[in-house]
Amino acid sequence: MSDAEKLARKLAQQGTVRTETAIFVRMDAGFAVVNIGTSTVPMRCVGFYPPVVGMAVRVDWVNGSPAVTGPVTPLNPLGTISGTGSPKATVLVDGVEYLLFYQDGYTPTVGDLVEINWATGAIQGKLTGSTTPEAPPESGGGGEAFKVVVRAISSGRWDYNWSNWWGDGGPWASNSNVGIWTYGNRVKDAVGGGTPSKVEVFLPLIQSVGSAAIALHPHAGIPGGAPTFNSVSNLSKRSGWVTLPSSFASYLAAGGRGVGVTSPSGGNNQWRGVRADSYSGALRITGRR
Repeated sequence: MSDAEKLARKLAQQGTVRTETAIFVRMDAGFAVVNIGTSTVPMRCVGFYPPVVGMAVRVDWVNGSPAVTGPVTPLNPLGTISGTGSPKATVLVDGVEYLLFYQDGYTPTVGDLVEINWATGAIQGKLTGSTTPEAPPESGGGGEAFKVVVRAISSGRWDYNWSNWWGDGGPWASNSNVGIWTYGNRVKDAVGGGTPSKVEVFLPLIQSVGSAAIALHPHAGIPGGAPTFNSVSNLSKRSGWVTLPSSFASYLAAGGRGVGVTSPSGGNNQWRGVRADSYSGALRITGRR
């Protein structure tokens, strides 16, 4: 037997391993049923049992045999109640909504900060607050580069003629309307004490007429009255990922602040809000920490 034949035989005896992402659908007779592309496939479920319906899960293939091994990304144990119901409530976790059971004795209220037990897929109850552990000092060097995407919590448009927030939450920049996206403290938490150098915002444009500008605002959530804008900057691009002025980065990283749109010299510009597009107003932040 030649060396080439020996090598070919040895390679043929080695196993194959690959990983891909799927969406968990349900459990069926002890097997996880997942969607992979256009196919629905049953397979073993190991390492995380059972996943939550709709969760993106990791599928490992070993020698042609697949198994669900856990969530694609680490799961945040904290969330915010975004919808009530019985016996399940909707909880928003890092921009994704899950429909979960909750413990007996707890009455969900929209806006509650809650703890989630992902092993049981249940809301444990309301928290009085949360803390971020202080990071140890860095050993030196320029730090590691990071890039994170932070989705907006809410969006809306204010009408100066009627002095109210109205409509489906889609931000407008028009003759009588301004719009905003809010993030709570998500930007601060995502940056984690790092130094952001570039911020982009995702704008799902519906229509563009007249002037339009992007601005900063000091609101963690939708305010009771008209929003306050500062650092107004004209929008040369109004659709897709749009790079914001570099000065916006440190302001947003402080947390409790957001971006908005206005029409300085009149127009009728409209974008989809977070209810229609979960990426509406998402911030893509690059920096070092």
